[in-house]
Amino acid sequence: MTSVRDELLALGDVDCDLRVSMAALMADVKKAFAEVGIQPYGLKVSELVVNSRQFVWIPQHLYEEDRKNSYIESLTKVDAGMAVFADHNETVGADIVFTAENSVVSAFRVAIPGLAVRCQHSKLANAAVAENSDLKSVLIVNIRDKEADYVVFCNKKLQLSNTYACESTDEVVYHALNITKQLHLEDAMMTTAVCGAVDREHFARMQKLFPNVALYLGRNLTVDAGEIQKAPLYKYAVVLS
Repeated sequence: MTSVRDELLALGDVDCDLRVSMAALMADVKKAFAEVGIQPYGLKVSELVVNSRQFVWIPQHLYEEDRKNSYIESLTKVDAGMAVFADHNETVGADIVFTAENSVVSAFRVAIPGLAVRCQHSKLANAAVAENSDLKSVLIVNIRDKEADYVVFCNKKLQLSNTYACESTDEVVYHALNITKQLHLEDAMMTTAVCGAVDREHFARMQKLFPNVALYLGRNLTVDAGEIQKAPLYKYAVVLS
């Protein structure tokens, strides 16, 4: 949770079983907020960020809301229990259409009125990253459990946005190297940023193989609370972007 002045006010993890009924999940969400004294009503902006493997970018001048489902269905079958959502990204000048578990989204939307549903790739493709890619390329690697998200900006333009299955550090590095070579990122100034479930092995391997490696922390936030100052913000970079 952040203030209107971009001060980080609250941050943390909550255990939540997403396989339970919508009513039970909604109760868990409300309880989690109540335990830390946060009232989920009257928030200026509230977002649910989902990690989707089924997504496609549609240029804004071609996007049609009533064709939202067909954009995904033309590429892959939408699994039972999943619903199709769209998120407009002004930085990219496109809409990202993606799938998410319908019961989970519905439960959070009931518990938190006015909630916007966002895709991890849209969060990573933000204005700050685009600006940082002026006259160079930026590769962001968001490491998750058995998967990793890769986003590339060059000269303020989105060049790649994809998710790959990654069972090991070797696979995380392999896909990063492959992307670098395919897009010829090594031919110009390049920055590599990693976030998510990063451990020392991931970071050390990246430092050996890529230039200018750093942890990606999301957007620039003010952190005054002592208990948050030492928090590993790179773990929550997608949420904080």
